Amino acid sequence: RVTYYIRKNAKWSDGVPVTGKDFRFTLATALNPKYKDHIDPLGWEEIRSMKGNGKVVTVTFKKNYAPWKGLFGYILPEHALSGTDMLTVWNDCICNPKKGNAPIGDGPFLLTKFDRGSGVTLERNPRGWYGKRAKLDSVVFRFITNTNSEIQAIRGGEVDAIYPQPQLALADLKGQNGLKIQTHLGLQEEHIEIQQGPKGNPLAKQIWLRQALITSLNRTAAAKALYGTLNPNISALNSLVRLTNEPGYSPHFNKWNYNVNKVSSLMKAHNCTKGGDGIYTCNGTRVSFLFESTRGNKLRELAFTIFQDQAAKAGIELKNGFVPAGTLFGSHLPEHNFDLAMFTYVLGVDPHYNVSIFSCGSDGNYGEYCNRNVTKLLQASDHQLNEAKRVVLINKADAIMANDVPQIPLFQRATYFVYKSNLKGMVDNASSQGPSWNAEAWSKS
Repeated sequence: RVTYYIRKNAKWSDGVPVTGKDFRFTLATALNPKYKDHIDPLGWEEIRSMKGNGKVVTVTFKKNYAPWKGLFGYILPEHALSGTDMLTVWNDCICNPKKGNAPIGDGPFLLTKFDRGSGVTLERNPRGWYGKRAKLDSVVFRFITNTNSEIQAIRGGEVDAIYPQPQLALADLKGQNGLKIQTHLGLQEEHIEIQQGPKGNPLAKQIWLRQALITSLNRTAAAKALYGTLNPNISALNSLVRLTNEPGYSPHFNKWNYNVNKVSSLMKAHNCTKGGDGIYTCNGTRVSFLFESTRGNKLRELAFTIFQDQAAKAGIELKNGFVPAGTLFGSHLPEHNFDLAMFTYVLGVDPHYNVSIFSCGSDGNYGEYCNRNVTKLLQASDHQLNEAKRVVLINKADAIMANDVPQIPLFQRATYFVYKSNLKGMVDNASSQGPSWNAEAWSKS
């Protein structure tokens, strides 16, 4: 059971108090079958009951639920949204449709303008909120999808700050007059997803082949080449369930070091033969994979070139299958229509995300990996309230996966926050919150 005490001065921007009614509406929305393709019910379904319509709300779970802090990370305004279609009501604004689409929120800023594909504008909440009044009148976020364009925009003074995906060209900004840089190891795991379902290369269903694949890649050398000038703390990641700077990180995958001879032994043990081009064929199936990632990301394109060369020397072909980000994340991954896919998971602080990614049949399990023992251990971890014992459970699952190789962990990516030196209060948050977590404290001199 968890009891939430809502701040007495917590209110929506139209003056209506934030109450338990908003909590109840949020829960009902999350569990509404109509929205199941848009809101993951995992976690919400663990709630048995909720009581309280005022400033105290009591949530009772069906059984112990360790990731409870991940629920109610947002609250929906019941008085503004009840009776509306949540699939469309906020397509173009975060607003109150019952008040002429007036912007609504309970934080320091309100979203007052949304230019689809271009950017958003936030303006200070005129009624205030429970915290300190925002120092800036407004903040404009521009959508710049090309990292090189972001770099040119900060260099040319077109923008005040950028928070791009890491690229080698960012190293050129170090020491540039008038700019400051913050970089940290983020809650971001770059990895290679391996499709084991019917739409992938059938060889990938075999554990030994996936072991050969990871052994054909020199992840340590790739980390140095890709990130050495940006953040030398980045090395090969050797766990699928914990990041390198998290308590309980156990490098179960470090047994898979780059070893062409070991790949050769695995292939010969399974009657695979090399063709004239140096690529293996196993039982009539060529050891060839379409390698997908996000087109236009120069660092990933370089990573692919490195991995392609390494794998070819071990007799495995990787073909360039880069596609627009919208295609990869909008259709290929959710439809399980790929061979290999390199992308980043932006993870939460709570290890609950592992249940969604690796459990048999989970919507977030893009590679269709299924090991019942792993599923059992991860689901048990969600109901273990002792953090130390919980980490033991997920590490047991990781040890099994280090043998199964459902994915290839690559790197814990770094954040890279670049901003003008006349900005104050800028603090990188290496979690999914990003640097805007304290936007009310930002100011310009």
